[in-house]
Amino acid sequence: MSVRTLRVVVVGGGVIGAAVAWYLVRAGARVTLFERGAVPACGATRWSYGWVGTGSTLPSENPARFALVQAALPEFSTLQKALGPLPVAARGALVWLESETETTAFVAEQRAAGVRIEEIGRAAVEAMEPGLAKPPALAAWMPDDFAVEPIELTAQLLSAAQALGACVRYGCQVESVETRNGRCTGVHTPAGAVPADVVVLANAASAGQLAATAGVRLQIVEKPAVLLQFASSPCPIKHMLYGQGLELRPSRSGGLVSAADLPDTGKNGLPELEARTASAIAELIKPPLQLATVSVRSAMRAMTLDGAPLRGFVDSVPSLYAVVAHPGVILAPQLGRLAAGDILASS
Repeated sequence: MSVRTLRVVVVGGGVIGAAVAWYLVRAGARVTLFERGAVPACGATRWSYGWVGTGSTLPSENPARFALVQAALPEFSTLQKALGPLPVAARGALVWLESETETTAFVAEQRAAGVRIEEIGRAAVEAMEPGLAKPPALAAWMPDDFAVEPIELTAQLLSAAQALGACVRYGCQVESVETRNGRCTGVHTPAGAVPADVVVLANAASAGQLAATAGVRLQIVEKPAVLLQFASSPCPIKHMLYGQGLELRPSRSGGLVSAADLPDTGKNGLPELEARTASAIAELIKPPLQLATVSVRSAMRAMTLDGAPLRGFVDSVPSLYAVVAHPGVILAPQLGRLAAGDILASS
């Protein structure tokens, strides 16, 4: 089968599905993508923070994951060359931990791993972020880390895929995977069967539910996180900040975005988390600060039991391919390229 006759159905219009679709159609495959929502990124991607870089973790915490993230970062440069400017909300991250000793150790460990990073003092921090009420005496400056708007990046990838001939069908729920004689032959939607030579499950935890319709069990788990969005005019910061108990960045719309763990009390603890985060932001930023909550949302992140990306054909059902990973935004360009390569090689 030639690439140009290869019919691929991609399930999931989040950032990973969008990247897979774009790389496939760019290589000449005939791609149809189904997104159950009315717009791009209605699932896990919509509530992703969008930090691209290593500044929120340490190599010693999870060496395998750190290496995975680090290897994926150069893909964004390739993506930008092909698509044009990406929807970047902020470039560069300032990180300071509870003590100067911890910050110095953080810098040393990142640098030993090959990350471009430097220690800067209070004057330099204040010059970068004049809106901080109490700039730290010592911070780590990470110039290569950046924040991207996940929804906009997904839309950019899908628009580029459509421009190359991909069919993107919004508001269409894939109900099951179609099989014949043990082989995947397409998907079933409310409008009927859609035949395909390859079906790609890129719809996060829902990939497990769809795989089950073909008699396959995918080892996917979900872990919660919280995304908080605030309106603030003008935006009081220019870079990503990780300090004073906050993970904070500006948004392209002019507000602030913060990421946090789900409280031990679950969703019942969200109002307290919102109040605590707003208070911490007010303490971080010089007055006057006009802050209004836009949204506080707990969402589930799909991942494998060992944290490694799930990417590949399902052994028991030929022509069924699954790709699920966390952090999805960071890994999407690389996973999209690799998945497309796997699928095209199989044809």
